[in-house]
Amino acid sequence: MSLEQLVIHKVGNKLRDEGVFLSPSSYDMKDGNVEELLLKYFLSSFKEKVLYKFFHETDIHLNELYMYVSSIFIEPETFYEQSISILKHLYEKSSHPQIKGGEFYMAYFKDCIINDQKADGIGIFKTEKKETYLKVTKYADEFMIGSDKGINVKKLDKGCIIFNVNSEDGYRVAIVDAVNKGDNQALYWKDEFLRLTNVQDEYFHTENCLQVCRDFAENIYGEIYQADKKDQVVFVNEAVAYFDKHNQFHLDDFVQSVVKEPELIEQFIEHKQNYEVNQGFVPAEGFTISTPAVKSIKKKFKNMIKLDTEIEIKVKSPTTETGNMQFIERGFDDERGMHFYKVYFNEEE
Repeated sequence: MSLEQLVIHKVGNKLRDEGVFLSPSSYDMKDGNVEELLLKYFLSSFKEKVLYKFFHETDIHLNELYMYVSSIFIEPETFYEQSISILKHLYEKSSHPQIKGGEFYMAYFKDCIINDQKADGIGIFKTEKKETYLKVTKYADEFMIGSDKGINVKKLDKGCIIFNVNSEDGYRVAIVDAVNKGDNQALYWKDEFLRLTNVQDEYFHTENCLQVCRDFAENIYGEIYQADKKDQVVFVNEAVAYFDKHNQFHLDDFVQSVVKEPELIEQFIEHKQNYEVNQGFVPAEGFTISTPAVKSIKKKFKNMIKLDTEIEIKVKSPTTETGNMQFIERGFDDERGMHFYKVYFNEEE
């Protein structure tokens, strides 16, 4: 991958009427070391394999970002002019009181790799946080220590890369929003500025189905059937183990292998359908299982049994057929009037 073009502007908060600052031209990259640092800054935070695409409720051509980037891919010489249009569009969406102003970068990349194929890409990035650094300088025979503010190239605040593939289906877009991850006001970047929706590929279906399993364990199996935390963790672990062992997901086979009980099977199928409809997803009863998605979701599932006595029991995902739940036993102590867990082990680590 190479960085072919770069422009740097500045965008403020519209609510505070901070305006925008325009560079007069694209950045002239003469220093190879700077290009290397910029590539590290722009790209190192893109670790998730989830992809999105531009959308619009009625016509994709009404999505402003889709049209701006399409113009660039068709005529790369319009890169600078379109960067101004995109900057102004971002400013219009920056009206939440907590949105910070910052540097706006737009880059044109050659030879990106997406789904094992080469494609050009357009990167849009925004800096919102500056860090304080110690600055040591030498004067004559002594050192002076001061401070300065700068950008940590290992921490991208906000960014997206639009890959020039599947143009008729809204392209393929990877995003980063580290500053406001999980915050409602962060929706302005993904939902208002970019206007993205999920690409419902094998990674998406794998991750979504495992999320359904955890949601079912907590809200149906636990709440309605009064399954304790241990049994909920067992259910989720068995679901993950199924995805680990199979290349293809088939709903009928999954429920027979994991859910098992006829009444629970009926509840699970209904819960999965309702979950997907409520999320606006296309229901999938069969798909190819994505190994990277399984690895990612296993890191997110904590398998934690939290107790009201401020004690937590963390259960690692099983590595054998029998699993590790056989070493945890749940019971009730009549004398204390409390539930308990008994844990078996050979040695402390």
